[in-house]
Amino acid sequence: MQQRIADSLSTKDNKLKNSDVLLYPTGMSDISHIHDIISLYTTATKRTVAIFGFLYVDTFKVLSKIHGYECKLYDATQSDLETLEEDLASGLQLWALFTEFPGNPLLGSVDLERIERIYDEYDFLFVVDDTVGTSVNVDVISHCDVVCTGLTKMFSGRCNVMGGSVALKPNGGARWDIKKRLKDRYTNTNFPLDTIVMEKNSADFEERVIKASQNAQHIADILRKHSSVGQVYYPKGSPTQQLHEKYKRPGKGYGYLLSIRFKAPAAAIAFHDALDVAKGPSLGTNFTLGCAYTLFAYYDELEWAEEYGVVKHLVRISVGIENERFLDEVIKTALDAAERAILNTQKRRNQSSKPNVSRLIPVPRRAQPSCHN
Repeated sequence: MQQRIADSLSTKDNKLKNSDVLLYPTGMSDISHIHDIISLYTTATKRTVAIFGFLYVDTFKVLSKIHGYECKLYDATQSDLETLEEDLASGLQLWALFTEFPGNPLLGSVDLERIERIYDEYDFLFVVDDTVGTSVNVDVISHCDVVCTGLTKMFSGRCNVMGGSVALKPNGGARWDIKKRLKDRYTNTNFPLDTIVMEKNSADFEERVIKASQNAQHIADILRKHSSVGQVYYPKGSPTQQLHEKYKRPGKGYGYLLSIRFKAPAAAIAFHDALDVAKGPSLGTNFTLGCAYTLFAYYDELEWAEEYGVVKHLVRISVGIENERFLDEVIKTALDAAERAILNTQKRRNQSSKPNVSRLIPVPRRAQPSCHN
């Protein structure tokens, strides 16, 4: 299985061996163990890492809550790269920079080459999570020290086993001596039967990624044409598509994950409720999976999440490998429900804005009985 991961990540200039891949029992465990490298270089109580882009909620929590890092959060725009450079030039000491390619849930893509130049100059670890992009679709190992992958997701696909991996770039992180230091502290805590199941599940990893990516692109095209949809977050057609293309492997797809912002909350609710697929907070399953992402991940931090574009009524869909006809029917039914919700909202609004005629027409006063003395 390690060789399968190594082969999938490899490029013409970066050939990984199975010894370059370390396996962990969960996806967040691999993120957590990057701490093992940093902890060997500093005992300072204040250690700062950069979070570049709005990343998966648990990445931020593991680094800040469990390991006590001060996490400096940057949005994933070009201007934020300039801000990062200015901060570093002003004396900011970073121990690592974490990003995803593309991001989850807004599927934006960052300029990996520019970050690579920055970390070469300022000497911090550059860690990329490719769980959403997948090594089938994108090449990130060429531009960073470490690639973390949640194997629980598309690599497995069957939603019946957990795992994670850390892949070390050949000749990468030489100044940090990453390979030796991480391997010296590495203990394989994977349950053997989990490894057997994961290896079996991942045998057709590439084929499933290709199919799910085709399905997701097709659904994104349908959604963008619908009147109830405000924005579709998907690498193809996004403001950062040009950046994504730089790292996309030739002939491969744009990934299996997309998110939707509807024009009205009522439309989002109706779409989600009518979407006849499994519902849950995971992603990368062979079957299509929907969720009200922001409510799941940031229920107590809704206003903060919205500051970064992650709106309250965001709907996220992890597209599976079902046949296209089935998905067309499912999406059409949900979009019809969203459209009805908008029409009903408009109807209620129009009714409430109409004047109450009964209040405008004077009611004749009842005749008073005559009094006889």
